[in-house]
Amino acid sequence: MEPIQKDKPSAGLFIIMTLVYFGAYFGLKYGVMGGELPWLYNLGLIVLCLGLALLLRNRVK
Repeated sequence: MEPIQKDKPSAGLFIIMTLVYFGAYFGLKYGVMGGELPWLYNLGLIVLCLGLALLLRNRVK
């Protein structure tokens, strides 16, 4: 059994970033693009959310 690592992101941060991603994805897809979201926008959204998660994780430390 390994001890809990303090540098790992919390489950709460994971849930928040997942909600942010899906909210932005469906908001763009159905609210802005009318149901058609190009794959490049989806890739950019994933990279943006991962970068935001890393930034938040480094700030919490």
